[in-house]
Amino acid sequence: MSCPDFENIRLNRKTLTFQPPVEKLFLQQGMASRIWLFRIGLILFFIVYISLQFYHVKGLSFFILFFFLLFIILMVGYIIEYQARMLFLKSSLLQQLKKEAKKKEGLKNNEIFRTNNSLMLEILAHTEAEAQLRQSEEKYRNLVTSLPEGIFIVQDREIVFVNPGMERLTGWGADELIGKSADLLFLKHPARDPGIDILPMDFFIRKDGQKIFIEKSFVEILYGLNPALLFSARDITEKITATLEKNRLQKELEKAKKMEAFGILAGGVAHDLNNVLSGLSSIPDLLLMDLPKDSPLAVQVKLVKESGRKALSIVDELLTLARGSVKIRVPVQFNNLIEDYLNSLEFMELINNYPDVEIVKNYDSGLPLLTASKLHMQKIIMNLISNAVEAVGEKKGRVVLKTGLASFNHQRIKGYEIIEKGRFLRFTVMDTGHGISGEDMDHIFEPFYSKKILHRSGTGLGLSIVWNVVHDHKGYIHVSSRKGRTFFTIYFPLPDRIQKADMKVDASVLFTLSDYSGNNEAILVVEDIPLQQKITSNMLKRIGYKVEAVSSGEEAILYVRTHQIDLVVLDMNLSFGLNGYETYEQLLLIDPKIKAIITSGQEMTGHVEKVKALGAGEFIKKPFSFQTLGLAIKKELKDREIQA
Repeated sequence: MSCPDFENIRLNRKTLTFQPPVEKLFLQQGMASRIWLFRIGLILFFIVYISLQFYHVKGLSFFILFFFLLFIILMVGYIIEYQARMLFLKSSLLQQLKKEAKKKEGLKNNEIFRTNNSLMLEILAHTEAEAQLRQSEEKYRNLVTSLPEGIFIVQDREIVFVNPGMERLTGWGADELIGKSADLLFLKHPARDPGIDILPMDFFIRKDGQKIFIEKSFVEILYGLNPALLFSARDITEKITATLEKNRLQKELEKAKKMEAFGILAGGVAHDLNNVLSGLSSIPDLLLMDLPKDSPLAVQVKLVKESGRKALSIVDELLTLARGSVKIRVPVQFNNLIEDYLNSLEFMELINNYPDVEIVKNYDSGLPLLTASKLHMQKIIMNLISNAVEAVGEKKGRVVLKTGLASFNHQRIKGYEIIEKGRFLRFTVMDTGHGISGEDMDHIFEPFYSKKILHRSGTGLGLSIVWNVVHDHKGYIHVSSRKGRTFFTIYFPLPDRIQKADMKVDASVLFTLSDYSGNNEAILVVEDIPLQQKITSNMLKRIGYKVEAVSSGEEAILYVRTHQIDLVVLDMNLSFGLNGYETYEQLLLIDPKIKAIITSGQEMTGHVEKVKALGAGEFIKKPFSFQTLGLAIKKELKDREIQA
């Protein structure tokens, strides 16, 4: 009989330490008791066996046999019990392993269940988030689509999205914009172009070529997980146009106020200068009438007269600067006025100084009559042509004069000024001179603003006069210039029904002394300035009138009450007491049929018109010549005779 393997038993005991506590305790107690009995029986067996061998103790055989059998039985029982316990242990371990496996499987199933639940919850949450995202995208897409403003997204300088508002704004469809460079809309991507300033206001060109102003803003966004810029653009063309128009009108108002202030000053100065200088024009005529034609003094007198004429022309220019000075308007043929100037001694003297300048004429032969001040039209023509010739200077060049008709069907066109729609007579002067710089362009119509050498040519008032006269005639000026070419275009409005004119309508008429001489008629001169009073009286006496002169309206009233007169030469600007209008009103109360002509150092004013409305005759501007004064008096006397 083999003994049990104690090492294995120990090993099994170590192994059994991993078992549940109850089974472990059971095995430990059983094994401990059996091992103890086995050891006792083994010891007794050796004691009895030795005693029998060495001491031969008699009477102990039965006792020894009993213990030996008991030992055998115990050993067999132990072995059987050991095997049984091992089977039990294996069965228990197997059951335990099954339980643990089931437990682990349950835990695993539970974990899988929990994982599945988590996944399901995540899937549900993701699905719900996707649904909310789709709803949000749909909501914002509908919002972006319905916005009147233009919305577009730029990514890497490329347009990747546009809304219908942007399509309406630009005139391009989405398929024409998406994928195109953002430069198409004049916008730069700051991420790709550091330092480029995206202004809050910009403009771009629509598909139809129209330039529109936009107000834009942008935010940085993620589009397709990549950085992008979302722009919003709003059409502010009307707002900008209104602002520009307001600024233009403000500038025009400031310019008009400046010109008006200068005109008032010039008008006042010119009136006084006229009275002072009138002797330079009239007295030489009186002297020439007394001098023999071959007198050496006649040449000197003529030089004085010419100097006076030039001085008075400057004064006349100052008067022209007074806005509203254009009162008398008659039908004129503009082509003839140009030809009159080109044939004048003044132009001949000008062109002799610049012989290399070629004058090119391009007239519209069917040009209608223009109702305007002939004198002021002549000033416009003279100033524009002389400026053009002097701009070309001593080098070889051309000055082109062109007339024609213009009709603007659009509301407005842009030039130096904004021109309202309508029909216009157009006069253009083009020169091949040095051109006008942008800095000078804003000042060319200001008085005395000139780049010419002072006192060498002109007075610095030429373009100021043009500006005033054109605006007095409700016209417009369009100026454009670049190096080597400058255009001045004047537009004068025409009525809807235009009258055709013959080129010879303005033929000059020459008068002789007998045409404006009197027949000893009694003339009363009402003039407060002694020098002018004496000059006028002498002129009238020399052409055959009997003259009496007074210095105020009150004196004139007293004289008419006690004397018979044929006509009154009445100054409108009497310094003291009654003015010209009030004086004539009182004279009519004395003699309702009294005849009068009106004089003034200024152009026709409202007071002059009121006096003429009362029945006064011609208005003549001082200084006047023998012919002008004589013809006005003779016409008034003749008209009254016819009426009588």
